[in-house]
Amino acid sequence: MKASIDTNELQLQVIDRHHPFWDRAVCQIRERYQQAFEAQLYSFMPVYTALTQSEQIISLCGYRIAGSESLFLEQYLGKQAEIILSETFSATVLRESLVEFGHLGSFAKGISYFHFLKMTEILVEQGMEWCIFTATDPLYALMKRLGLNPVVIADADPEKIPDASSTWGSYYQYQPRVFAGNLRHGLELLRSRSQSTENSFSRKKV
Repeated sequence: MKASIDTNELQLQVIDRHHPFWDRAVCQIRERYQQAFEAQLYSFMPVYTALTQSEQIISLCGYRIAGSESLFLEQYLGKQAEIILSETFSATVLRESLVEFGHLGSFAKGISYFHFLKMTEILVEQGMEWCIFTATDPLYALMKRLGLNPVVIADADPEKIPDASSTWGSYYQYQPRVFAGNLRHGLELLRSRSQSTENSFSRKKV
């Protein structure tokens, strides 16, 4: 059973292939997707953000910078992601400012909000402005509860993914879709929610 965690005890770490936690991180992601979907993952995101407590990984989320390589989910789209986002949001979306999220794994109750907040902060500091990701309805519902409003870009069609059933198990039975949003706006919403929570807590103490 997932236990509640004091966020004051958490640290955000950025884990790449050279980080000492890399093997542990990909093992936990592999096990998480195997348990949830009977998936057999053999490839992983190039970088993960991890919330850790006493060197234990509490939550993971991978990301890939579009300016550095092709995005996994571009297989669903038919053209480059920044072109579709530019059309969808009527804005100039540079590939160098776009990040793909994937492989979310939370191992403690109620921790996703804090992870999203801290991860978005560091990515915005690095100059990232837009995000794109594939999600099932439960993850989308979680984001809505957090006050986020990602926009649907496309269905995630397993026919466009080689060996989809053998690799991803039952994942596509949950009808995942591709979503996108503005990171800076998302960060404002997350910070606003954080401030509202703090104010509510202060009123209760008084």
